[in-house]
Amino acid sequence: MDVLEVTVAERGQIVIPKQARDAMGIKPGTRLEMRLVDGTLVIAKQVRLNLDKWIGSAPDDGLTTQQALQELRGRPVPWTGSVEDKQILASPHAEAVATLAKRQAAPRAGRKKTAR
Repeated sequence: MDVLEVTVAERGQIVIPKQARDAMGIKPGTRLEMRLVDGTLVIAKQVRLNLDKWIGSAPDDGLTTQQALQELRGRPVPWTGSVEDKQILASPHAEAVATLAKRQAAPRAGRKKTAR
């Protein structure tokens, strides 16, 4: 961008040229910060990460935070198990781990090997 010349008004105000406002996305209410660096006035747009729009945006699955954390513990994320396994894990953690361990150790009855 070319050097833009501005004039300081009586009360110390300046007008940021439209070309600069557009390039920087400066709109009414935008916060700017000013600092002196080696005798040069530097004006920068304040960039703040606003998470307000994300708070509460997760889908409501009916679980409390504690229940959701318990559901995630002890298994890989994202969930790759069966619906039945997920229902078992909804039980208290120790009981769920024991039940799954028994199921994995037991041979699966009624399964036939198929030729591939």
